[in-house]
Amino acid sequence: MFKGFSFIKESFSLITKDADLIKPPIYSIFVGVFFTIVSGIVLFFLRSMIPAELFYILAFLVLLADYYISYFFTGMTAFLVYDYFKDGDATMSEVWAAVKKNAATIFYLSIISAIVKVITSILRNREERDRNIASGLSVMIVGFIESAWTIATYFIIPAIVIEDRGLKGAVERATCIIKRNLLPIGVGEIAVGLVTGILSFIGIIIAIFIGVMLFSVTGGAAAGALVAILVVAILIILVIALSMYITTAYHTCLFLWARNVETASPGVTGMIKPPAPIASALGV
Repeated sequence: MFKGFSFIKESFSLITKDADLIKPPIYSIFVGVFFTIVSGIVLFFLRSMIPAELFYILAFLVLLADYYISYFFTGMTAFLVYDYFKDGDATMSEVWAAVKKNAATIFYLSIISAIVKVITSILRNREERDRNIASGLSVMIVGFIESAWTIATYFIIPAIVIEDRGLKGAVERATCIIKRNLLPIGVGEIAVGLVTGILSFIGIIIAIFIGVMLFSVTGGAAAGALVAILVVAILIILVIALSMYITTAYHTCLFLWARNVETASPGVTGMIKPPAPIASALGV
């Protein structure tokens, strides 16, 4: 828990030094929400007008696009973190160039993630219909597969945008890094993930409380309700964006640390310090 708080504190300090780091998560939320709402409305009206097979194909394409939007902006965040530690300044122009250059590879990764999501969802739904010990164990295994793949993508994406690797090379790179850094990755998934979840929950509750207070102050007027809803929406977007940034930043810092250790001269690998946020979190 303390390691998680330590990392989050250091991550926030990076944003105060370079506000560009938080921009991609905010872009991701706006683009993702807009696309999901529009595509959801379109699918709703098309469902009764087209064959079921075509509907499921369109639904899969929407899922694929959602993954692509998420991965595209995650790649931007990862490269911004890398650019910050490399040059002391994260430059949006360099980020756009790096991510657009690898847009096709990110798309291929999105296809795999969408397929994994569909398969695991089908397996989970099938097993949840059978209320027994075996089905419960199967659901746990499916959940583990989903979590393992999600964690892997946090290392695959930096390998793609930072090192310009193809999908096969990025997967191999991520697998190698995960095998060699199970402990710090475990710390991130448990400590940082838990603390981020707690703080996000508290942040959303505070946002809703502020909205209710604003609505009460305005006497329940329509204009007051609109202002309250707008303020709550903005605050929740910021909370979610910070959560997305922290998750990406942690895994990117681990990726950069593993990278520096690999390129160090023999005999000095143990002296290579990780980027500041995870150095504080791990006590290194």
